[in-house]
Amino acid sequence: MKKIVLLFLLNIFLLNSVFSQEYEKKFIKGNISDKTTAVREASGQEGIWLSNKAIEFVLENYELLGNDRELDALAVAAVLSLPNEYVFSLSENDKDILMNKFIDLFSKFNKSNTVQIAVQSKVLSLKDYINTAPFTDTLNKFLQSSSVLASDSSLLKSVINSLGFIGNNISFTILYNYLNDKRFSNYTNEIEQSVTSLISISMNEVLQIIHSHDINNIQKIFNLVKQSNNISTANLCEISENILIDSKQVNLQLDALKILNDNKWTRASASVVNFFNESKKNFENKVITENQFVDVINSLVNISPIDAVVPLIKYLGELNSQIEYNGNVSENIALSVINSLGAIGDKSAFDSLLSVTYLNYSETVLSAARQALAGLRW
Repeated sequence: MKKIVLLFLLNIFLLNSVFSQEYEKKFIKGNISDKTTAVREASGQEGIWLSNKAIEFVLENYELLGNDRELDALAVAAVLSLPNEYVFSLSENDKDILMNKFIDLFSKFNKSNTVQIAVQSKVLSLKDYINTAPFTDTLNKFLQSSSVLASDSSLLKSVINSLGFIGNNISFTILYNYLNDKRFSNYTNEIEQSVTSLISISMNEVLQIIHSHDINNIQKIFNLVKQSNNISTANLCEISENILIDSKQVNLQLDALKILNDNKWTRASASVVNFFNESKKNFENKVITENQFVDVINSLVNISPIDAVVPLIKYLGELNSQIEYNGNVSENIALSVINSLGAIGDKSAFDSLLSVTYLNYSETVLSAARQALAGLRW
């Protein structure tokens, strides 16, 4: 029985060897179409050998054959049939050698969108296991070439989308600049998506845009930042704080403040207190509405619970003086200041809160002051 099993296994091995040799012979002796068939049909170690041989063949013969559909088909088959598991198992040096071959294929087959897109697809499938930086540089140079707009739209979209996955800060700058270039208006959706994906690794570039004081650019990048799903809270809040500081567009600043407030970002405490002081003047000059100023005051509880105590006490003193002399104070703003001081609970607010109870405020405000006094921590 054992002899029968051994003979059976031996026959299988011999048959596989014969089939393997047939694929190799077909590749070596056949025309380009035969080579492509061999690459597609082979598997296992034979398939790996054939894929590598095919890549070498097309690179060696491209200069001679030029733009040839059969050669394109062989290149695509060779690239896509190369097993990812095989690439994962390579040494770092061999991975680098393979990446250089991918770059050569992308660069040489510049008349074949099919080959260039296939190479990108393969690189993306390997991005977690192979150094893609050299290929990223190649795609960046492609985007910066003088003939980029003459490229087929499917190829250009593919390059833009690929950089959304393997791009770097240079890719970010190139793509962001193209958002302001009307010649690339047909690719706006793809560019915005990739730029958004690259924000988290391009913080210096994002902050440079904000520091430019160009309202349109700041609004544009901030919209993209808010759409990003992979940006960290720290980066989101850093961007928001910089907008609060550098942008003089109130709606933008209030939008940034909301993000800081939602995330209780106390690192922005000093910036938000400064913004509160600016907002006081803006409210007095009717640059912002009462509701907007109330939002600013309310945010101090979450963002500046320590730094805001003195400014709030001072402002409540100003409101008390106004009530005492002319009785003209916004109830909503008075309530916001009182409730904020009560929520913070610092005992240094005692005197100003107590003063409220002796003045001609509405009962609603008086009640809020009493509750705030009762909640102070001693």
